[in-house]
Amino acid sequence: MDTVIVGSQNPILRFAVRELKEKAPKGFDFALFSISPSYPHQDVPATIKKEFGSINYVGFSSSSAFANIKVINDGIVGCFFKFSSPKTKVCTYVRENVSRENRRDVIKEMEEFLSKREDKLNVVIADFIDGEFPILIEELGKEFQRRGTGVPLIGGIIATPIVGNERQKGYLFYNGNVVEDCFIVISFSNLDFQFQISSGVFKKGPIYTVTKTDTFKIYELNGKPAGYLPRKLLKDIEPSNDNQFLLWYTPFGIVNEGNEIEALRLIRSFTDDYIELWGPVKEGERLKLSIVLSTELMKDAEKTAKNLKESFGMADFCFNFSCIAREKILEQFEEKEIELYGRLLNAPLFGFFTHGEVAKKNGKLRIHNLTSVIAAVRERYEL
Repeated sequence: MDTVIVGSQNPILRFAVRELKEKAPKGFDFALFSISPSYPHQDVPATIKKEFGSINYVGFSSSSAFANIKVINDGIVGCFFKFSSPKTKVCTYVRENVSRENRRDVIKEMEEFLSKREDKLNVVIADFIDGEFPILIEELGKEFQRRGTGVPLIGGIIATPIVGNERQKGYLFYNGNVVEDCFIVISFSNLDFQFQISSGVFKKGPIYTVTKTDTFKIYELNGKPAGYLPRKLLKDIEPSNDNQFLLWYTPFGIVNEGNEIEALRLIRSFTDDYIELWGPVKEGERLKLSIVLSTELMKDAEKTAKNLKESFGMADFCFNFSCIAREKILEQFEEKEIELYGRLLNAPLFGFFTHGEVAKKNGKLRIHNLTSVIAAVRERYEL
């Protein structure tokens, strides 16, 4: 498999797409496009068709994306796949207009699609859908666990700008259309792959039990109003919306009976009455405050990449889905993590900063925050 990843920050969409076309391999089989929300989304399908003609692709809104060891902000990144074997195929499952009302139907459809693709690499790219997609993944994970299904699924929620506490709408682009309130599963056959999750956090402090919640909002911890906790963490800092991101340095870890972290949850906002998170929690779940430092993020990323390299060997390509909070915490070293992955895994890398990562941990499919999901991929070559 030959994979070429190129980016452009030309402010005119047509010229940016043209730059990608000039560098794309001839006769590629499939393409992924990460497209900044600063471009007019309604023009994306027509612009891609004008420059490339009729091609097999999936595109999505994202404020930034990875082109090998570079982070491309406010631009477009194209990842072009040219397969070596005729057995290597790509198929997609597209679901738009996802809502609370059709959640059960969507989960059933997704189960049916994935149940036939247990030996394939399944990558999901999704909008946040006002919180509906994280709930859907958590419910799907419970259903998979109940059935004992081992379907591999990794991916991320596209990150778009946040103004105040409101997230800008994201779009996906498929088959010449703009789709919204949606997600797409891209399923690759005839590939070997492995993935690992990096976090780099310390568990610290007491364990709290969630005693009252409304999916994303925790009202009570240990039977007491929850809003006091973030105020305690920020007690010596002047309160403002700009300072709330400091709480990303102290995420909640959802812990099992052995006090191992199964998933992380970032604080999105808080009041005197509740704590709002970027991922769902359930009553009865146990939370432990964690501490995250940029140095520990990098140490854990290096350890994760070395373990993946040792267990998988030579890769043709890598996917990386990394929480946007990591970008904030790493600050000017935001490219160091993907540079480290590229160097240690010795392969082209494509991905983006997310508003939530999808992967299995301890055998459970979950939505994650503050993690970096790295996947090594290799085409199965015919002898």
